[in-house]
Amino acid sequence: MPASLGLKTVRDPYGEAELVAVPRLRPDWAVIHVPEADARGNARIYGTPFWDRLMARAARRVLVTAERILPSEELARQPELTAIPELFVEAVVHAPRGAWPGSCYPHYGVDYPAVEAYLAMARDPNGLGAHLDADSPGSAGVPPAPAPGRAGRPRSQAVVQSPC
Repeated sequence: MPASLGLKTVRDPYGEAELVAVPRLRPDWAVIHVPEADARGNARIYGTPFWDRLMARAARRVLVTAERILPSEELARQPELTAIPELFVEAVVHAPRGAWPGSCYPHYGVDYPAVEAYLAMARDPNGLGAHLDADSPGSAGVPPAPAPGRAGRPRSQAVVQSPC
């Protein structure tokens, strides 16, 4: 069956089993939101990085969006906190609340009512368009900037710099 799917098998180097080898994923882009980055592309991820580190290394190009843009000198004081180094990053965007309605630890958690509203809209074939129209900047669907620690959509996005 693996051959019919275009997969290959290899011999287990630690035993006698035959294993199925899956080719690596190589997306064109990874868009990764982080709590902090500098304009050069060095990015910090607090809490669990999930797949972000792997995706930054697997993708051909990486766009980092960040809650805060810090001076490079500040990140250089604790280089061990840099989860994604600048050599992987194509561009950096300052995007406060850019993970909304998802979470960005330690700034805000998941906005479950917003996720549920989106999922309800997505059941309709025209739902994505309606969702984007309702949540576009300047529309009535976009809430004002929330107090720190409260849910809400990002209000502005500006490209800081392309480090390449």
